[in-house]
Amino acid sequence: MANNMIPETMLMSGVTVDFPYKPYPCQIAMLGKIIKALQQSKNCLLESPTGTGKTLTLLCAALAWQQKEIEQIRLSSSVNDNTDKPAESTTTTKQTPISRIFYCTRTHKQLEQVARQLTQTVYKDKIRMTLLSSRDNYCIHPVVSKGPNKNYECRKVTRPDKQKFGQSNFKSECGFFERLKGKTASDFFRPLGTKQIPRVFDIEQFNSFCQTTHAVCPYYTSRLLINDVQIILCPYNYLIDPRVRNSMQMSVNHSIIIIDEAHNIEDCARESMKFDMRKYDFDLALDEIHMNQKALGMAQIQAAQLIVNETGFSATQEPICDTQLNSTQQQTTRRTPGYSEMDQLDEENDLLEHLNIDQLGNNQEQASDVKSDDQAVANALKFLAERFSRILLWFDTKDPREKFTFTPKELVEQFHQAKFIDRSIVNVHKPATKNQPASKRGVIQDANRIRKALSKSILNAPEYIKFSDETANFLEDLDLCLSVLYSDDYQFFDDYKITLKTIPFEPSASAVAQMQQSSSNSMDMPNNEWTDMSQKSTQLKRHQYNIMKTTYPLHTQQLTFYCLSPSVAFAKDLKLARSLIFASGTLAPLATYSGELKIPFDIQMECNHVIDVQRTFITALGHGRNSNIKLRATYQNTDKFEFQDECGLVLLDICQRVPYGVLCFVPSYRFLNVIITRWTSSGLWKQLNEHKSVFFEEKSSANFQNTINLFREANGTLKIVKELSATAKRVNAMFKRKKTSEEVSTTNSPYFTAKGGLLLAVCRGRASEGIDFSDNNARCVITLGIPYPNVQDEEVIFKRNYNNEQNKRVPQIMNGSDWYDSQAYRALNQALGRCIRHKNDWGALIIVDERIVNNMQDKHFNNKISLWIKQRLFISRNYDVTMNALEKFSTDMKKADELVILQNEQQQLQIQQSEKQLNDDEQRRFSLIVPPLTDVPKKTEKKKWNYRQWNIGNLTDDDDEEEKKEKETIIKQNKSRTFSKFVAKRPIAMPPPSQVQNVIDMTDDEDENMKNCQKSDIQYSTSTPPVPILSQKINSFQSQSIIDITDDDDDFMQSTASFSSRPNKKKLKST
Repeated sequence: MANNMIPETMLMSGVTVDFPYKPYPCQIAMLGKIIKALQQSKNCLLESPTGTGKTLTLLCAALAWQQKEIEQIRLSSSVNDNTDKPAESTTTTKQTPISRIFYCTRTHKQLEQVARQLTQTVYKDKIRMTLLSSRDNYCIHPVVSKGPNKNYECRKVTRPDKQKFGQSNFKSECGFFERLKGKTASDFFRPLGTKQIPRVFDIEQFNSFCQTTHAVCPYYTSRLLINDVQIILCPYNYLIDPRVRNSMQMSVNHSIIIIDEAHNIEDCARESMKFDMRKYDFDLALDEIHMNQKALGMAQIQAAQLIVNETGFSATQEPICDTQLNSTQQQTTRRTPGYSEMDQLDEENDLLEHLNIDQLGNNQEQASDVKSDDQAVANALKFLAERFSRILLWFDTKDPREKFTFTPKELVEQFHQAKFIDRSIVNVHKPATKNQPASKRGVIQDANRIRKALSKSILNAPEYIKFSDETANFLEDLDLCLSVLYSDDYQFFDDYKITLKTIPFEPSASAVAQMQQSSSNSMDMPNNEWTDMSQKSTQLKRHQYNIMKTTYPLHTQQLTFYCLSPSVAFAKDLKLARSLIFASGTLAPLATYSGELKIPFDIQMECNHVIDVQRTFITALGHGRNSNIKLRATYQNTDKFEFQDECGLVLLDICQRVPYGVLCFVPSYRFLNVIITRWTSSGLWKQLNEHKSVFFEEKSSANFQNTINLFREANGTLKIVKELSATAKRVNAMFKRKKTSEEVSTTNSPYFTAKGGLLLAVCRGRASEGIDFSDNNARCVITLGIPYPNVQDEEVIFKRNYNNEQNKRVPQIMNGSDWYDSQAYRALNQALGRCIRHKNDWGALIIVDERIVNNMQDKHFNNKISLWIKQRLFISRNYDVTMNALEKFSTDMKKADELVILQNEQQQLQIQQSEKQLNDDEQRRFSLIVPPLTDVPKKTEKKKWNYRQWNIGNLTDDDDEEEKKEKETIIKQNKSRTFSKFVAKRPIAMPPPSQVQNVIDMTDDEDENMKNCQKSDIQYSTSTPPVPILSQKINSFQSQSIIDITDDDDDFMQSTASFSSRPNKKKLKST
């Protein structure tokens, strides 16, 4: 893919950019646009097709500019240190923050690809990073990681377990979480050998590091590093969704936000600001509020008893009477589970009294009677209980068989009538509200009062005030909804549409997990009745009603707040960023983003593809074999058998002509099921399987990865290894056999004979983005129809009407029809981009729909298709001509690939031959300088040992056979000459045994003495008395004399070395 892998340094607008290879022209243009946007603090839109190095360009540009900023900050700080030394004690300068980079994509798999691209840059050694992911990817707990609901189980095991660890210890059951307490980011960045975190990592590497090095939780560790790194990788819903962003405490002020694969950013932003509130959620929250009120009342009574006991009263006395309690405690203790909160709905004075608010909404300052935190929490709980009771009565007034639609203003009127949001309480003393209508100020003020009560009961509550995970999430959504709808001046009132309808009830995932856990610990207690649970391990720890005995309704009413403008998500926090950079291969039409997000994008760019035109085949078909059947995939035509059959025949013709993998995208799962049913009954499915192995994308994600693996195996790019049995796994582990890679190198192979696969997928589905179908995995992409959204979906209807109204006010915002078209063609462009993945790839793109053929001359239509597709699109209204051209293209590309492979093999063979020739030449030159080893006479080394006398006859011949052969010729030459000298020598007296023993007794630690012994003279014994018994041997041995061998006798000793073995040290000691 790259031109060459030689790094290149460029100077662009005063910023030095280091690129890992020579960039393409489109990459150079993108680098200039990004750096210009960062320098001017502007927003940027970039459309760059897949395979043009978009990710690497974004990383290098942003990191180069960040390094320039860091260098400038260092220079300015050094100048300040040199000039402001006298005033150092009196004045302090605030350090300029470094612009952090948030690099966001849609999926975690795409984030891992970004991390791999980051390792190719030179900046990998200059920065620190963190990768944010979910518990599903980061949990390493041996039990929780295998559970179905890791979020619920993780929160459960990380809560302090006072029953196990005591009241004073705030420890949890998760050791990985406990070991992270007290650690800071510097503990992981400090250079301590292997304990230092890698500068760049993916999810698997980070899990391995946290588990093996520090034994800490990767999920919470990644969040710990957020404020101490230069670049943060995360899915973009982490940044856009205020719930997730606030939970992770991510500040985007003065940051660089890069959103890759940004074609779905509008839908993601609208979805993040959508709220669903069921009647069941209000009912469940009200029940838990009642239980918390009882827990709070009992805790106050126990605290009062403790105070009385400390004053000298008996610990066994009866509880204090009601007269000793304050008014709030009396109300709490008097209430029973069946007591209706609606009895005091009309008592406005009582409502304001316990909130400590006067009729005008002002807080009453009572310096003499300062309320405790517990009483403030009790007031907040009471306030929420009364308001939730009112909203439940409002639900009951609506007929569950009907569907209601409201604007936010109409819903405010409904809430006012039910007194859930009260506009009668007005703070006239607040300067910001004096010039506003009283009704407007009242609603905002009362909505803020509910938010304060929610904050008091959730964030600042005592430890014995607990809510279930399901209720806590609902209360947080309610707080966010009120903060958006009832913000100052009703900023987003026109951006929402609300519906009320009855839906089938579905319990949340946390509720299902809690039910499964509670089934093993059933508790005999009345339903919805509070009890002291301090001795049992439950989710609420102190109190909880029996969820196993709770009966869920079959249906429930639901309020749905549809967000119609993605600008709501970008209106506040995200506008504080230094620059927003949106990039994707399919952003067209670019004009929609400025109007939809209400953010100016001053810098925009559409890049062409780097692949040669000859390696692509792009066309559109208006009809198939039968020219009378128009291929127009409207809702009415998709149900006709002739249309379904004609689409199947077109697909069959393409599969007969295109080798390897083929992708076919359809507009919806409904249409996919229709054509599968029809083709199966008509026999067309069998014909397709004769040419390709046919697979289809299921709506459920459970079997999706297995389908992709089977499709790749059919294309020859993946070899699926069957799972080994338990016995085979143990054998492999025993012998430490390496696991073979599943990937096989059959891509573009001329000897590959598999017929390939056909994958039927859905636009906007899992296969349409985030998966790499390069090379033989996708030699052709077909789209049957244009993937328009469901025109009858109520959210689509609301959105089209909303855009029509906005277009009348602001002409720059597209109308409903243009928005509807842009959604369809953006999904079409995304599906077509699955084929061409790099510069050397090739493939065919075929759009099957008559509307593309008829509208090619329409400029308004052309702006909706990606630039590189529009420039290469050609149309022939003759079907046979198109099929013949497709067959010729596929044949030529296949032959070209075979030729390239053959050339590569020849080059590889030439390289091997040249290397072999070079090695032979080096050996030849070396032989000219140094003679061969066979020509050099072998020098025999003299072995000289000092040891006690031994009879030569008793020594065994243990020398190596090869050494005998090497010394045989020397022995024959020297034997006759040295033997005569040996006989002529006279023996000398044998030394005392004590002197000989000192020479022989060597320990294992005297290796150096052994070396010295090798350099000394060799002494051998010559007498060989024939003694048959041991006693005679000993006597003969003690009477032997030592033969003195002179230097002239060395030759003889060399000859005797061939049949005399080296004495064994252990044998010598035994003597």
